[in-house]
Amino acid sequence: MRTRRFISLVLAAVLLFPFFVFPVAETAAAESVSFRDVKQYEKEITYLSRLGVIRGYPDGTFRPNDSVKRIQAVQLILRALGIDLVEDSSVQFTDVKKGDYGYREVATAVELGIVSGKENGSFDPYGRLTRGQMAKIFANAFRLVGKWNKDFTDVKPGNWAYEYVQALAANGITTGYPDGSFRPNDSIQRMHFAAFLARYINDEFKPPVLTPFSRKEIIAKKESVVMIDVYDENEELISQGSGFVTTNGLIVTNYHVINGGSYFEVETHTGDIYELEGVVDYDLDNDIAILKPYDLLPIKQLRLGSKSMVEEGDDIVAIGSPLGFYNSVSIGIVSGIRHFEEEGWEADYIQFTAPVTFGNSGGPLLNMYGYVVGLVSFGFEIGNLNFALAVDHIKDVLQPYIGVPFYQLPVLSIEELPVIDDGEEEIPEEGEIPNEEKDPGEQPPAPTVETTKFVLEQNLVTSVFHPSLPILYGLDVFGNVVEVNYETRQVKTLPLPLPAERLYFANNELYITLLKGKHSSYWSEEDQQGAIAIIDANTFTLKKVFDVAIDPYDIVADDRYIYISSGSGQWTLLKSYDRTTYQEVDSTSIRQASFLEMSPDKTRIYAIGTDLSPRDMEVFFVSDGKFTVYYDSPYHGDYELAKDMTISSDGKYLFNHAGTVFYATPLQSTNMTYAATIQPFTAIAFDRTANVFYTAKDHTVRMYNQTFEEVKEWIVSGTVQNIFVSNGKVVLLTTETPYSNGLNVQSIQIFNQAVGSGL
Repeated sequence: MRTRRFISLVLAAVLLFPFFVFPVAETAAAESVSFRDVKQYEKEITYLSRLGVIRGYPDGTFRPNDSVKRIQAVQLILRALGIDLVEDSSVQFTDVKKGDYGYREVATAVELGIVSGKENGSFDPYGRLTRGQMAKIFANAFRLVGKWNKDFTDVKPGNWAYEYVQALAANGITTGYPDGSFRPNDSIQRMHFAAFLARYINDEFKPPVLTPFSRKEIIAKKESVVMIDVYDENEELISQGSGFVTTNGLIVTNYHVINGGSYFEVETHTGDIYELEGVVDYDLDNDIAILKPYDLLPIKQLRLGSKSMVEEGDDIVAIGSPLGFYNSVSIGIVSGIRHFEEEGWEADYIQFTAPVTFGNSGGPLLNMYGYVVGLVSFGFEIGNLNFALAVDHIKDVLQPYIGVPFYQLPVLSIEELPVIDDGEEEIPEEGEIPNEEKDPGEQPPAPTVETTKFVLEQNLVTSVFHPSLPILYGLDVFGNVVEVNYETRQVKTLPLPLPAERLYFANNELYITLLKGKHSSYWSEEDQQGAIAIIDANTFTLKKVFDVAIDPYDIVADDRYIYISSGSGQWTLLKSYDRTTYQEVDSTSIRQASFLEMSPDKTRIYAIGTDLSPRDMEVFFVSDGKFTVYYDSPYHGDYELAKDMTISSDGKYLFNHAGTVFYATPLQSTNMTYAATIQPFTAIAFDRTANVFYTAKDHTVRMYNQTFEEVKEWIVSGTVQNIFVSNGKVVLLTTETPYSNGLNVQSIQIFNQAVGSGL
């Protein structure tokens, strides 16, 4: 059976019950709340409150012992998944009809098979939800399967709720009561519903496994392991490997397993084949890839442990699909915990004796308590030396996606995935710059520069510098907008009402795209929606949030108008909005997921596609918010193009991050024509006073003069994410991994460089 589901996902309407209200206003941002009447499950309830999933009553209570209504449970589950509500449906109950409060939620849940009505034709929306009914809703909604190692005294085989209760227990969501019962006919209390939901979202809240499993029980966990088939653009199978399902329904594997693929499929233990939506995230240094199926798979999720859960001599089990043989099991012991380190990289590995071979890569290494302790990564045939990356590094990559509704999880385009050389890589000698071709006549290795460093408390996923003040703005991993003064080291944080993706600075304001759904080629332009937040940079306050009839992807602005490209609908729209009236002004055709760049004179918007190959540029002339002239670049695949580009501060050049430089002019005969080539980069900054510009990639910062000649080079600690020049000082946003646990830490680093005369 080949399964593929497409679900258009948009945030649902705000719920009316206090327990389930998702904050949408600035004052209702997701901050933890201390409820005065909560004693049991305080951590779980506080966690969900911090996520913005639940909140209590105006009097500061949570009322943990109150029962949950059936309609409340439906609404919360749909929100936890991020599923769009049906617009029209044939579903009808005697007590929930079209136009009634909650009808769309109930109809959506019924159509998805999450809930059903009663035999008399009613739904009983305000009736109490029993624990048995709750188990069925959870199992259906989150596609939970599995059997626990024992039965509850009051839910035996043959009971209608048996498979659902067993699925919850098998996935660590419930252990029942101390007397061995589950009490399926009791009302589900608010505190228990919150505890179950927290346990599904975050493994940290699941009861710990205190008794080791039998070898047979550990081997049974191979049902959570999948075989990954990787295909190229011609639909030819190019590689196979293993992966396993874990937190939030995501699949973990090695990056080298999917390297060079255009699309991916997984085969489950039942023989079902599912096409994957794509790659959510990856870590090349540690060979990790996180994959997302189109829909939650009916597979038990493995719990992630830590390298500290095993020591030399402990029994372990490796599961994978070597040479295409599905889910082979190997048993061995831990030989040691190894710490590998090279310049700019370090990681922990578990060495083990269980035999593995090609196809085992990406499979889990399990301890006898059923926890994943490592990701099988590589081995040497001589001496049976096999290594699994410590699972702690995987948890670092997964952390930003814990608590994000499954259907709102983003995936990267295939063009964004680097293709790594499968050949052996020569280890650089000490002092050499890695991954750079050496020229016999080039200068000696660049010096490591000393910087002033300011460590940020929260990492930023995107950022922009204030053009004249010592301020960096960014969106942190929790979706907040952050203001960092890198001179005073003062940090301000402002929550946003919807998931934020990109920001742009102009007119002493920040313009931020807010999402109401997942970017999708199947989200037609007439149905798209999103919002824009405007932040007053003077006061760092939320000035306005207004809705837009577009799925916002990228954003630029001139003195009066805001321009937004769509992230969905394939051939879709670029729209303009008046930033004072918030009304739509004009629109024109553009390819989905196009990045935008505004010329300094505010007369032209350059765009570059991200989802087609070869990649193309185009330009839109604008006047008073109207799109007046449009044309493409004169080239089509002639020059290498990355998905990012930056226009120079004088507006004369377009710097594509692949290192190709083009002219930016008002004349079609010369606009977007080739000018020069420099080294590829990930960030660029211009110093017009000194007539130089700087680029950064990985650990290297380069300075160029006005003829595009490299005149200086420095090595800095950390990977550079952004760069700016202020009064002759180079300001960097960098990411480092200074700790053995693999935690990524961002810093602002500043160094003073002496710019020579005549540049």
